[in-house]
Order: sequence, then C-alpha cells, then structure tokens
Amino acid sequence: MKLIIRSFFFIFICLGINNISPSFGQDASAGTAAAPTEATPILINLPDTTTQPQLDSMAKQLKAINKSLQSLTNSNSENRTLFKNLLENTQEISSDAERMIKLLQPRLTGYNQALKLLASTTDSTSDKTTDKNSPANSNSTSNEVSKYQQSLINNRRDIQTKIQQATIIQLESNSLSVQIQQSLANIQQIQLFTHFPSPLSSEFWNQVDAYHVSDQARLGKISSDFILLFTQNWDNDSNTRFRMLGGIVIALLIIFFVRPFVEKLMTKLVKKVIPPTRLRRSLMTLFAAILSSITAGFSATVIFSSLGYQNTINHPAFDFSEHIIHQLFFCGFILGLYRGFLAVKNPQWRLLPINDATAKAISILPYLYALTVFLLGVLKYINSTSDVSIIAQQICNGFFTLLASLLCLAIPIKLRQMGIEKLASNTNNAPGLTFLFVGFALPIFCLVCIITVLIGYIHLGFSMCVWLNWVILVFSTLSLIRMLLTDITNLVLNPDRWIGKKIRLLGVKAQSMEQLATVITGAITVLTILLIIASCISPGNFDLLLFAKHLSDILQTQQIGSVNLSFAAIAQAFVIFIVGIYCIRLVRNWMNKKLFPKTTLDHATRNSIDTIFNYCCWIVVAVIVLSTLGVTTQNITWIVSALSVGIGFGLQAIVQNFVSGLILLTERPVRIGDSVVVGGVKGTVKSIKVRATEIQLSDYSTLIVPNSQLITSSVQNSTRSRHLGLISIKLPVITPKELEKARELILNIVHNHPDIVENPKPSVLVDSITEISLVVSITCYINPSSSGDGVKSDILLEYLIGMSKNTTTPMLERKKPEEILASKHD
Repeated sequence: MKLIIRSFFFIFICLGINNISPSFGQDASAGTAAAPTEATPILINLPDTTTQPQLDSMAKQLKAINKSLQSLTNSNSENRTLFKNLLENTQEISSDAERMIKLLQPRLTGYNQALKLLASTTDSTSDKTTDKNSPANSNSTSNEVSKYQQSLINNRRDIQTKIQQATIIQLESNSLSVQIQQSLANIQQIQLFTHFPSPLSSEFWNQVDAYHVSDQARLGKISSDFILLFTQNWDNDSNTRFRMLGGIVIALLIIFFVRPFVEKLMTKLVKKVIPPTRLRRSLMTLFAAILSSITAGFSATVIFSSLGYQNTINHPAFDFSEHIIHQLFFCGFILGLYRGFLAVKNPQWRLLPINDATAKAISILPYLYALTVFLLGVLKYINSTSDVSIIAQQICNGFFTLLASLLCLAIPIKLRQMGIEKLASNTNNAPGLTFLFVGFALPIFCLVCIITVLIGYIHLGFSMCVWLNWVILVFSTLSLIRMLLTDITNLVLNPDRWIGKKIRLLGVKAQSMEQLATVITGAITVLTILLIIASCISPGNFDLLLFAKHLSDILQTQQIGSVNLSFAAIAQAFVIFIVGIYCIRLVRNWMNKKLFPKTTLDHATRNSIDTIFNYCCWIVVAVIVLSTLGVTTQNITWIVSALSVGIGFGLQAIVQNFVSGLILLTERPVRIGDSVVVGGVKGTVKSIKVRATEIQLSDYSTLIVPNSQLITSSVQNSTRSRHLGLISIKLPVITPKELEKARELILNIVHNHPDIVENPKPSVLVDSITEISLVVSITCYINPSSSGDGVKSDILLEYLIGMSKNTTTPMLERKKPEEILASKHD
C-alpha cells in the first residue's frame, strides 16, 4: 500500500500539483476569515517604488534603439555589427520586461484576493454589528476598512498600470527585434550574392594591393599587442622569465604526460567496470574528446596565466588571449573526438567500421581539421576587431574555404580504396548510404564551394563551406551521444546483465524491459534526428552560444493552432504516460493478487471490476497527458465534437460495441465461464473485451462475437442462475431389469467424478417409454472451469465399461431392439 501511495504522489509531483487553483485559495481564505479570530494581512500593503524607474529606463533605451535603427537605413555589411548590437540590446529589454511582468503578476493576484477577502469580511462584520445595535463602533470600523480598501485599490491600479507598461515595452521590443532581424537577413542575402573579382584575375590582386598598407598596419597593431605579452615578461626580471618558462613546461607536461596517463587510467577503469560491449568504445571516445578539450584549453590557460595577461592594461591583447583559450577548448574537443573515432593506436576501441590501414591513412586529418577550425576562429576575430578592408576579409574567407574544401576532399580520396575493396568482395558488407554520401555528395559539395570562390562569389562559397563543416561536426557529436545513450539503455535494461537482474527482482518482466529499451532507443534516435535538422537550419558559423540560442528557440514553446507545444511539455507528458502505465499495472496487480482473494467475489465479478478500473485509469491518464500538452477543455470539446461527426458516419459500430461491452461488464448478463448459446452455437465465455466477446467452443476453437450482438439478440445462458455447467444425457435401456443396474451404475459414476458437483444433486430419471426401450435422462452440474464434453465422454465411457462387466454379452455385440422384437414375434 505504501508503494501505491508513493506512486500516486510521484504523479502529483509530475503534474505540478503545487499550482493550486486560485478559487481554492479564495475559498480557504474565506473560511479563515469567517472564524472569530483576529485577521492577519495576506500581503504587505505598500506602494511599489522600485519598478517605475526600471520601466522608464527600458522605455528610454527603446527610444534610443529606434532612433539608431532609423539612422541605419543602409543594409550593408558595414552596419552588420551595429545591427547585431542593437538586436542584443532589444532582446535583453524584451527579456527584462517579461521578467518584470512575471514578478508583478503574483502581486496583482494578491491584491485581488485581498480585496475579495476584505469584501467578505466587511459583509460578515456588518451583519454582526447590526445584531448588536452599536452604530458608533460600526462607523469607526467601516471607516478604517474603507481606507484600507482604498489603499489596496490604489496599489492594485498602480500594479496594473505597470504591467500594462511592461507589456507594451515587451511588444515594442519584439517588433524592433523583428525589424532588426529582417535587416540582418537582407545584409546576409546581399553579402551572399555580392560578386567580387575572381582571385584568379589581376583585378582582385590590384584591390588587395590598394588596401595593403592600411590592412598591414591594422594587423600589425594586433600582432604587436599580442607579442608584447611575451616580450614584457622576457625583458623583465628573472622571476617573470622563470614563471613564463614554468608555465610552458607545465603545459607541455599536461599535454605529453598527464593526458596519456589519465587516458590509460580511464581505459583500465572502463575495462574493469563496463562489460565487453560497444558501450566501452563509445564511452572512451567521448572521454577522449572531453579530455583533449580540457588538456588544450587548460594548457593555454596555464601559459597565458604565467604571462600575467589578466593584469595587463593592454585590453586588445587580453581579449585576443581569451578568444584563443576558448578556441583551443573547442578545437581540442574536435581533435579528441575524431582521434577517438579512429583509435589508430588501439583498434579494439575504434567506433568507425574501417580497417587499420584506412585509419592510419586518414589519421592526420583530425589534426588538420582542428587546426583549420582554430584558424577560422582567429580569422573571424581579427576581421571583426581590426576593421580591415572588405577585400582582406574576402582573402581570409577564400583561404579558409579552399583549405577546408581540400581537406574534406581528402576524406573520400583516402576512403576510395576501402570502397573498391568492399565493392569487389561478394560479401554483404557492401558500401551503404554513408559511404555513398562521403564518396559522392561530399566531393561534389566541396568542388562547388571551390568553384564558387574562384568565380568571385567568395562569401557564398565561404558560408557554404562553414555550414558543411559545422553540420559534419554536429552530426559526429550527436551520433556519438546517440550511441552512448543507446548503449547505456541496452546495458541497463538487458535482462541477462547484472543491473537487469536487479530490476527483474522488482517484478518487471524481461519482455517489458526489452520493450522499454526499444522505446527509449527509438526516442533517442528521433531526438538526435531533430537536433541534426536544427543544426542544419542554424546559422552554422561555429558559434556555440548562437547555436544554443537557436536550439532553445526551437525547443521552446511552439504554437500549433491554439495549442502551445514545447519540448519540456512533451517530455513531461511522456514521463506521466510511463509513470501512469506503471501505476495502473501496480494497482491492478495489487487488486488481483492481494485484494480480490480476500473477498467473496467470483472470477467474473473480479474481471468486470478490473476491466472498468483499467478503462477509467486510462481515461484519466489521457486527460492528464492532454492537459500537460496544453490542450484545454475547449480543445477537448472540439475534438470530441469532431469525433462525434466521425462516429455518426463511420465509427458507429465500433462505439456501439464499446458501449455494449461496458453494459456487459456492469450488468453482467453474461459472465466469464458461462455456458451460452449464441446463434445456435454453444460454448463457454472466455473473455469480454472492448469490442467483442470470445467464446470457446467444444473443439477448442474461438468464436468472436461482437458485444452488440450479445445485447440486442437472444442469448441462452445455461449458467445464469447458478454459475455451473449443465450436462444432460439420454440413454436407452432395453429391459426393466437393466434399469436398476443402469441407475446404480450411473449414480456411482457421477458421484465419483471429480468435476461433477454434489449440490445440486445429480438425477437419473426415466424420460420416456417407447415400444422397444426405456429412455433414461441423466442431469448433473459441473464446475465452471471444467469441459462439458469431456465430462460427458467420461460418463458414457465408464457406463459402457460397467454395463459390459454386469452382462454376459458385451454391450457392443448385443442385438438391436428391432431384432429382439422380431424374434419375439416369431
């Protein structure tokens, strides 16, 4: 019983039962106010003095942003940074306004409840003072109450006004955000299709030469500021030199000694703890990526900390150092991820289905790819902070595009031999869809990027190349995470493993565990596909913060018609559904195994109660899941109305059978185990389901009868009054002398048969007298679970054997009645 209570308590937690209806709180407050005790204030009735300055500040910022937006009429690439800054400020104002609305809304609710409580208190007080006939006390009390009530009204009006102001600010900021995003989209479109002179032409390099001096000066300023960090420490006293050298030595120790040691230690731990499954490889690959990221980023942090870059007054050098550290964390993860996929030194840990020769052939590519991504981040930072010319930015973009495209082209070239070997073999390991994509689609896409850059559309080729590399990285990472989660699920829910055996001790079946593992792995795969699609439609510029924001926007509330769906709501509904299934099974097992055996209910009644309870529970779970997904009562009404129209046309028979099934379970004209005759067919009722009833016939075949037929047509129930089986046999007895022997033999057989009940008593009566014999009728009752045909066969067989022993002539060799009569006439 405790387990059931805990299960329902967990369901209430999932539903967020703490959000109690306001009306419930009002009723409780009213009940408290009616008590003859001193009233306590439900809130601090003080005017709000802190919110209005914040609202005024946000309104001023919005006006400034609107003015700046109107001044930026030209949507060119030079204003892109300004538009981004305006967009960030606008979104921040919108979030602040939303936060303020959420902060003020409970206070407004409190004022409303206080005014209602005060009104009910005033009414009860006026009734009491009228009974006591004390007008002086009544006037003083009413004056105090009216003053307090007026102050509550004023404060509520102030809160309402501020909520309206915050709502207007939020709407205006959202409108400005849409305008700025449209301007950024126009800038992006203009940049994508802006044509520059081809890098193969002299005109392009003439423009480079024209801006060479100014660009070199700007780049020299950044490089000199960054180099100054090293030269200052080296030119200072010996302590700073030793500190710088010590930082470099520590970084080298971390890279070449600490990282391999930790990796070997983790390998031994995984071998000892994890069973020999794919989970070992996926876990070690993820660990290698994380360890490589920490190693690269922490080593850079140690080096720059030894230089004292945090205390420098050279802000550009400080920002550049911070950017390099962040890039090394990111590029270290990329390097460790693909090194873990290849596992050149430890082939037994390799996740990719390639041989050792292929892995060694492409082992250099992860280093080149990480270096390329690092170069991209550095170039983007330099272009955004140094104000170099557009032609210089295009040189950097074109250089990255050519380098990254050639690097991606090297992958199918290296894998070509493996594909040829697979195609040449006659085994089932022929190249699949992934090999076709890597072998054909990837080279074509890279060639398109290269050609686009060479003909002058440099930014278009650059954007395509960056998007391709971003999608490849996200796909690799999500694929690894999917493998890891799938392997963990299969290990935990494997009935033959140690954890699975412990779970089975809780009463969970092995088949249920396998089904749950299949459902979870399917959900993981679907979620992975959705995230990959989200990465494909994201900007894809290796900006993790931007990607996280884009992903959060997708996973947040999305409106479909009048229903607001979100990933959190879907996940909560899924959890409620799973917990509901578990709780329903738990309660049903408790009822069938603990409660029903201690009652006097028969099997049919138990089945009816269990089935109706199951239906009701599933209806409750369905309503809770729909409400969690945001489907209101009005939406449910519309759904029911639409279903009613469909029921009227095509689902009438199904609903009729369903309602008939409920009638059978409640009124129980036919119960499980009853011997019935439906349409001339006799059988035993085995189950009553939603749509139809199953009747087992004498040949052990099953007759499926729609429930509506059992309600609307005539049904003969042989065990309606007594829940027992009836057997009726008629036997011919030739002579009156044999009648007494046959009667004693039959009664003896019936009394000794284990399936025949003693009450009602069996009977052997003379049914009729013909010219040639006496007809004896045998009537007896059997247990509900017994087979009537089997018992009948046993009675006849024992009767035949018994009569053969009591007569000199065997029963089967005796003359027929016609022959006996003919001999008498002769």
